[in-house]
Amino acid sequence: MEDREDFQIQRILFQYDLVPRRLWNRGSVLKVETSAGFFALKRKKMTDRQVDRVYSVYPLIRSLVIDAVGPLPSKYGDLVVGDEAYRYYLMPWFEETVPESDLEARYRHLFHKAGELHRQTMREGKGTDGLYRSAFQMVATRYTDWEQFLNMTEHHLYPSPFEQMVMSYSGQALGLFQHALGYFSERAGLNDDASDDRPRRALCHGRLSPLHLLIEGEKRYLTNFEEAREDFFIIETAALMEQACSVLPPAQTPWQDLLSAYFSACPLNEAETNFLFHFLLWPRTILGLMDQYRDKERSELWYTRRFQRLSRGHRRMINQLQTFIEQKRKEKQKSRDKEEKKNE
Repeated sequence: MEDREDFQIQRILFQYDLVPRRLWNRGSVLKVETSAGFFALKRKKMTDRQVDRVYSVYPLIRSLVIDAVGPLPSKYGDLVVGDEAYRYYLMPWFEETVPESDLEARYRHLFHKAGELHRQTMREGKGTDGLYRSAFQMVATRYTDWEQFLNMTEHHLYPSPFEQMVMSYSGQALGLFQHALGYFSERAGLNDDASDDRPRRALCHGRLSPLHLLIEGEKRYLTNFEEAREDFFIIETAALMEQACSVLPPAQTPWQDLLSAYFSACPLNEAETNFLFHFLLWPRTILGLMDQYRDKERSELWYTRRFQRLSRGHRRMINQLQTFIEQKRKEKQKSRDKEEKKNE
């Protein structure tokens, strides 16, 4: 580490009454050895809004409302310390016992922790009509994007292998689009705020990722809350599932384990379950790949292989989610029948 940078780190740590003995670069985090132990010093460019988010989440971490690692206050009471270029915050250091390469295990823990975060900060949702309208507009826009890609492809005398794959998959994809559009269109016309069964709001992490989860033995904590906000959490749940779908191998993704981990920590009501299923019907990751293909920054072979992987993964995710939901509904109905029989 350069002398100038080393001096800057020492100046920051002075605000915590810490004198570094050794420093190690760990990506965007510095591992700091001091006489008081080891610490992690996060260094990044943060906006004032991101700093405000850290301060707003800190009371929930401090009061153990959410299971997360937050910044340690400086001797002046500051949670975030800044200079001209960067902002810093200090956290305890964890020696992680699950490597970053073990994505399956890390996603399983992440699904459970995300469920706990949502469940522990949940409250009744309002303005759900706007939620359904936004979902409808989002799906309708991407439906149009898919059709435009097809129109462009049909004008090519010799469609590329990637374009041929999109065309052959379009019948199934557009059918899913239409199913989702029908559901969100119908729900947007109802007064969901008058119903007891509607999507609820909760604290959303904003950047759920296996890299923002600390695992040391039996300890598991979420971290990096710079983008946290209160919102309809089911949107973040859907985004987490899509992320796992695009990262994990399609045939080996343990969806039943991942879904059980999340649903056991955060049981969904009927409205949230239906929203999640229909929101995931349209293949956002494939649409993103189609957008990338227009620039053609990679080889044709890369795009075709990526399309095959994403399409297989999306189909399997939807099938596994549908199976899981049906199993949960059967279990609930069986429990109701048993209770009714008992009361007779």
